[in-house]
Amino acid sequence: MKSHLSALIISIIFSLLIAFTSFTGGKTVWVHNKLTVGTWAAVTATNDSDGIYNIAQDWSVSHNGFHVDVPDNYPTFYLFFDVIVSTQDTKERGPFDNNQDSCWHFHGHLDSWDIYSC
Repeated sequence: MKSHLSALIISIIFSLLIAFTSFTGGKTVWVHNKLTVGTWAAVTATNDSDGIYNIAQDWSVSHNGFHVDVPDNYPTFYLFFDVIVSTQDTKERGPFDNNQDSCWHFHGHLDSWDIYSC
């Protein structure tokens, strides 16, 4: 009885490890939205400089962080930074090698904003 219980516990732990492990690997782009209150920031990771083929996208309302994950099967990627309904154009950065996590900050307000690497 004791060995059956141990086997059950081990199989549950193994199943949970599989469920919470990403098989795609890759790196994470962390983003801090430090824009004025109520301002929405968004980031799109793409595999081309035209921004057509999205890899990942996320957004947040000011003072909330977010992230996008770039899987290992994309050796390079571009980032497109945008503030929703801003009169400023989208800002493009890249290409980046997908070999480490990165971090970016949005600063400013709706119609005057910029991004900085951490």
